[in-house]
Amino acid sequence: MTCRPIRLLAASALAVLAAVAHADDFSAALGPVFQGDLPQTLARLKALPDASLSAKTRPERDCIAARFALADPASATTDARLPPDLAAVLRAYRRYWTASLMHTRTAAQAQAALSEDLGRLLPDAPAGLDARADAALALADKRGWHALGGLTAPLHEFMLWKDQTTRREDVALPGGSVAVTVSMLDGFASLGWGAWATCDVAHTGGWATSDGLMVVVPGWDLSSERYRVSLLAHESQHFADYPRFPKLAQTDLEYRAKLTELALAHDAQPDLLARFSSSAKRDRTLPHPFAQWWVMRRIGERLGSDDYRAWKPDEVRAAAAAELAAHTALLQGRGASTVETGLPD
Repeated sequence: MTCRPIRLLAASALAVLAAVAHADDFSAALGPVFQGDLPQTLARLKALPDASLSAKTRPERDCIAARFALADPASATTDARLPPDLAAVLRAYRRYWTASLMHTRTAAQAQAALSEDLGRLLPDAPAGLDARADAALALADKRGWHALGGLTAPLHEFMLWKDQTTRREDVALPGGSVAVTVSMLDGFASLGWGAWATCDVAHTGGWATSDGLMVVVPGWDLSSERYRVSLLAHESQHFADYPRFPKLAQTDLEYRAKLTELALAHDAQPDLLARFSSSAKRDRTLPHPFAQWWVMRRIGERLGSDDYRAWKPDEVRAAAAAELAAHTALLQGRGASTVETGLPD
């Protein structure tokens, strides 16, 4: 199969950040990572008593702490299958992710350093970060790897995988089912910046394009409700919304997909609510946390309580479906072909 490098743009095909189910305290500690604040996550993890951690979460906590205690975390070993030039590009991204997440450089400084690193490694690439990032994707393709670049807000992304197969799925959504092509991705050498920050505990679980869905297989139990709801349904909602609302902002796309998850989830609902609550932030520059803030706010308004632990499961599903329908009506009223957002700042 010919490898096709993908450039993921913030305003179009958006990845969903998926964390494996853990105890609430551990999940909550990871929340700031996805707001670009790794020091806060490290402080929260350090404060967790060992007794609150399971046999699984304790080594994960220790791995994250040890990685970012190193003088140069990016020097950690890369996948042995990677050719030296592609491994060097991955290390450049790791340096950028670390500097950005640890706040040792401003966002502009970290991006400039990444551009300089890529320019040194890819001397034939045109100047500028976007052009050099595209050259990194082309290098992956040349070396027989699939790659994802672009922006998974708030950071520039670089994922690498070896294996990819496709199949057709009919996915049930609150507004009716949708037929979609699903590509199954496996054999990863890099799961991206979320995985780098969390020792692969939390990372991009998949994304939607205008052609179908991309599934990061290592992140899922493919027989689980969580996969059906947080990957297939979430991303299929994006897939359905792209042609329906072609100008819609990433914030609103995520808002609609997260409402879809809550409208369909049964066993997975408690974990969804805990994760949405722990990562929520009213900051439009952070599409996932911003969408989660409004989901929790609007569901709470409908249920008359801001304590999600007191919400009844059936009422959550009904409220999420009603809020999704109301958002759809609002967008249609503002003009489906031109509307950009239905959410206040």
